[in-house]
Amino acid sequence: MTPGCYFPHPVNSSCHDLTEDRSLPPAAKKVLGLGGKFIITPPHTTARCLILEKLERLGQDVSLKVFFAGEECPTLNGSKLFLKSPWMPPPPPLNIDSRLNDFYRELTGLFIKKKAKSNISKFEQGLVDSLRSDDNRIIASADKGLGPVLVSLPRYIKDGLVHLQNAETYQIIPEDQGWREIVDLRWEIYNWTLKHTKALPKEVKAYIRKKLEMAMVDPYGYFYLLYKLHKDPVSTRPVCSDCASLPHALGQWVDETLQPIVQAQDTYVKDSYSFKTEISKLTLPPNASIFTYDAISMYTKIDTEDCISRISSFLKDPTTRQKFSHYPTTALIEAIQIVMTNNRMRFGDILVKQLRGIAMGMSPAPTIANLYVAIYEESTILQFLDTFILWLRRFIDDGFGIWLHDADPAVDAANWETFKAAINGGGLKWTFSKRCKKVVFLDMIVEVVDGKLETALFHKPLALHLYLPPHSCHAPGVLYGLICGMVLRIHSLCSRAKDIDKELVFFFRCLVDRGHQSATMIPLFSKAIINAKKYLSQDPAFRERKKQEKLEAANRRVFLHLPYHPQNPPARVVQDMWRRLVSAPALKTPLNHIENHNGHKIPIDQMVIAYSRPPNLSNMLSYRKIDKLSGRKVSSYL
Repeated sequence: MTPGCYFPHPVNSSCHDLTEDRSLPPAAKKVLGLGGKFIITPPHTTARCLILEKLERLGQDVSLKVFFAGEECPTLNGSKLFLKSPWMPPPPPLNIDSRLNDFYRELTGLFIKKKAKSNISKFEQGLVDSLRSDDNRIIASADKGLGPVLVSLPRYIKDGLVHLQNAETYQIIPEDQGWREIVDLRWEIYNWTLKHTKALPKEVKAYIRKKLEMAMVDPYGYFYLLYKLHKDPVSTRPVCSDCASLPHALGQWVDETLQPIVQAQDTYVKDSYSFKTEISKLTLPPNASIFTYDAISMYTKIDTEDCISRISSFLKDPTTRQKFSHYPTTALIEAIQIVMTNNRMRFGDILVKQLRGIAMGMSPAPTIANLYVAIYEESTILQFLDTFILWLRRFIDDGFGIWLHDADPAVDAANWETFKAAINGGGLKWTFSKRCKKVVFLDMIVEVVDGKLETALFHKPLALHLYLPPHSCHAPGVLYGLICGMVLRIHSLCSRAKDIDKELVFFFRCLVDRGHQSATMIPLFSKAIINAKKYLSQDPAFRERKKQEKLEAANRRVFLHLPYHPQNPPARVVQDMWRRLVSAPALKTPLNHIENHNGHKIPIDQMVIAYSRPPNLSNMLSYRKIDKLSGRKVSSYL
């Protein structure tokens, strides 16, 4: 027996097998049951040559801080659409430059490439290699985060073609036509940046143009499926991975521009936490019930022309322009039209163009769909408030409402039919739950208790709870971050103390089942519970002030980007070296007290080590590019 047999290991390792003959070996289930985020330790530690580029980036950051010390930092108003400048400022003063050189020399001496110990056995590594080389089966993902799914390649292709052969939504096009359209699209987007050059920030224009050049290498999105295991029979959800496609950068700008408008809509819900905060303030009359409603295939069922027309009219409306002045109307409407009518995807060896709706997975899809429904709600649905609807909220395609029953059952039934007909009249079809005292919404059980709405966490029956095992190649702080986040979620979303205790015990046992030691976790849980209670007891204004203080402190940091390997020098050694050689050397002036050429002190209080991770199992077993697999091609099934 290998030494690994004597150490804790996951006991709930599993996955979903959808092959016809249930052909997945039990040993392979245990490997896949490690979870898609599990990282296998790289075979070698980080080499010195890989550190030099990271140190050059650190040196640029330090030089920029020194050069611009005392000047106001440029702001991008929270925008992520910018390119990092390659400009290298003049070298810092000699006393700073010499400190950095000492740090570089000593740090690079610690990084020597050598063979590393693996965190999985040779047998398990062989199973991973065989799964990667198996061209007859693929490891797909389940919808709602229910874990990995093994499915045969022929079934996967047929499941995908069920969607793609819908002539109303998709069109299979030849390669030469696709390339001609891509070339035309590139110039259309580029000309859009020229036409609206005065209305767009220069950072946005540069970002979109640069991304256009980079995307021409592989300008299409990739179509893939998520399996809806919670449905009977099992169905699939079509998704487009468009992060490297040609219209992606323009879609990012559309999403960023529409976000403030969508968040201001009356029925908007940001997340479970804000929903819980809102409903906890409500008091329900005795005749109140609650219900949920869900859109059927929301993204692909949106009528493209109707969506563009509805949103365009809304954006041109003087009332909207008066309330939101941050967007250029014509540029935004044209960008929405370009994004919604130019989605092209690969599925194996075929090329597909989307004719209707917008693909789930594209950056502006949730925002456009949300606004499309919200505009209709504003004009039609909200008129029912305070008549037979007390309260209404919606998270994209999932809605929640509080219903006021009429004393006359016939009138009440007629009101219910009127409301459903109004919802279904907005261009989409919706399914409705029963009006009752207990529903499931946003992974919470919402229940009416003595005129108040109380909540508890809801666990999907098929959820595998594949939390990270302790031997995954992740940085040490990941476990505490996982515990802190989940403990805060439990305290935030559970109304009753008994539910909080039950969920904490359940979460603790899940981590034990994944191989974590009780003795290690108990102190972390205790600290996380104290932090969660302290955070939730704080005034929202105080939280906002602390957030601003953290943002200001972040502006006085520099980052050393390093690839993580458990057998590299630990972070504490690197941090001690930074303090000893750069930040606060003995008998020398601290770094943040040294002045630059303009007489301003250097705004660097801390150096943060930012680790990048190796590929995880999901990356290694990715199934988006199935054209690389041998066997029958997708086109042979047409």
